[in-house]
Amino acid sequence: MEMKEYMSQTGISIGDQHTFRDWGLLLISISISSPEAKTKVIDVLGGDGHIDMTEAFGPVRYKNRTLVFSFILLHRRPEIWHGISSRLKNYCHGKKMKVTLDSDPGYYWEGRLSVESVKEDQVYSSIEITLDAFPYKYEQADSQEPWKWDSFSFVSGVIRYIGEVEITAEENKINIPKGNMRSVPKFFVSQNSPDFSVDYQGQSFRLKAGWNRFPQISVGGEEDVVLYFSGTGKVKVEYRGGSL
Repeated sequence: MEMKEYMSQTGISIGDQHTFRDWGLLLISISISSPEAKTKVIDVLGGDGHIDMTEAFGPVRYKNRTLVFSFILLHRRPEIWHGISSRLKNYCHGKKMKVTLDSDPGYYWEGRLSVESVKEDQVYSSIEITLDAFPYKYEQADSQEPWKWDSFSFVSGVIRYIGEVEITAEENKINIPKGNMRSVPKFFVSQNSPDFSVDYQGQSFRLKAGWNRFPQISVGGEEDVVLYFSGTGKVKVEYRGGSL
């Protein structure tokens, strides 16, 4: 399944460069494929159908997805096409980079880029940029970056800003709002008592000064997650949300 959008003088940002403002490329279409689910099925010998084990050990996981951006370059002179094509390929072809759509500024995609360019005729050239992307698009702001009015979506956006939290005997929990993409958070401890720890689903994890990360702790799924802390200290919980 694919969805397409047709633009005029908008474009996409690749790293710190913009396709229209920096290269003069006119965006014609965007194609975003749906990511294929990583399924696990067991055939039933001597019986009908199969046993679907896809979600036996957790939520559905997805393969990478493909984004295709089609542009035209309105220049008659072949040397202009050669120059723009070379600049663009030198900048991003074969590289893993961040891509933000003007039409979806609250998120960015990340993946490996490829560039194809053809001089169609004496009037214009066509350029196609393909992104082999992680299945989820990432929210621009993580839990330690204040959200911004200009890029925040009031339809689907979630305010995740937490900042540094002082943990005391009375204030000993942090609520992580639900989301669409699960991720493993990082904890940065700037001050801590010897018994400073975080509790998650009945397990306790000791927090030391500096960065801490525990693969067993997962946030951002279909339910809010409440992290409870023991001891006292100051902690930042860093994670980023995402959406298909």
